[in-house]
Amino acid sequence: MKITGIKAVCSETEQLKGYYNGHYVQINYNLRTGETWGDYHYSLGQNSWTVYHDPDIITVCNAEEPMTMDEICIVIKDAVWHHESYEQNFR
Repeated sequence: MKITGIKAVCSETEQLKGYYNGHYVQINYNLRTGETWGDYHYSLGQNSWTVYHDPDIITVCNAEEPMTMDEICIVIKDAVWHHESYEQNFR
């Protein structure tokens, strides 16, 4: 599985202080290109998000605290597995 951009996403999460701070990074992954990136948001309760109208782009998670490159890789692989399972079983 090809994943690019993990180091940049990791850097984006470095200053996060936890759920109750209101700052978080929405981590996304492009299934076709293997690119991952983060969208910074501020919202108490995480009521802001970025929507992509491209079926190849999935939202992986909202990171509210710093994440390592390994942790990001794990959540991406998990999100891809769940996405593929859903596509196989419900579409």
